Amino acid sequence: MNEPFLLALSKPEPSPGGGAAAAYSACLGLALLKKVINLELLRPEVTEELAAVWDDLLEQTEVAEEILERLLHEDSRAYVDFTEARSGGTEGSFSAALENLIDCPFKIMEQSCQGQGLISEAGKLCKRYLLSDLLVAGEFFLAAVQGACHIARTNLYLVPDDPSKEGPYAGTRDKILRLQNCCQDAYDMVQEQIRLRIRLGGSAPGSPAL
Repeated sequence: MNEPFLLALSKPEPSPGGGAAAAYSACLGLALLKKVINLELLRPEVTEELAAVWDDLLEQTEVAEEILERLLHEDSRAYVDFTEARSGGTEGSFSAALENLIDCPFKIMEQSCQGQGLISEAGKLCKRYLLSDLLVAGEFFLAAVQGACHIARTNLYLVPDDPSKEGPYAGTRDKILRLQNCCQDAYDMVQEQIRLRIRLGGSAPGSPAL
């Protein structure tokens, strides 16, 4: 594959790195979700009411996509800024760069977790043969969460003092782990919801027969 981001990721340079790759994984999940939505909107039998639901879900997906694409570039830039601040910046610039280095992957985790909710909504209404695409999308979101979690936790060790002590990063590791656990729970719930529809022949409580 010669996709520009993948080429940049493979180069022997520090940026883009794991955080950006995690955001890219979430973008893959959103792309699959958009495919499902767009296929449903193309159906000649789709009602105005259902089309409005799909349109709203598409808008939410596109907003999430914009945010994650921005975070992908911000994460790449954050490492460059941190490296420059550590080598010759002021104490203030170092603190700001370090904060962004930790905060950016955390935001990637948050957005990826919200992607599970979008999958859940699509999974209640889409045709049965599209459910497998949503299962794959869910895996991409979970991979994004786990990857960004690794980056955020590793970057905490760049803090000069032990982050478990009182200070600006006290409790940050626990916050990251709590979010990781919440994301795992959301993933498990949505995957089971979709698999249940598959086992039931495509029907789901409160959804039209498909």
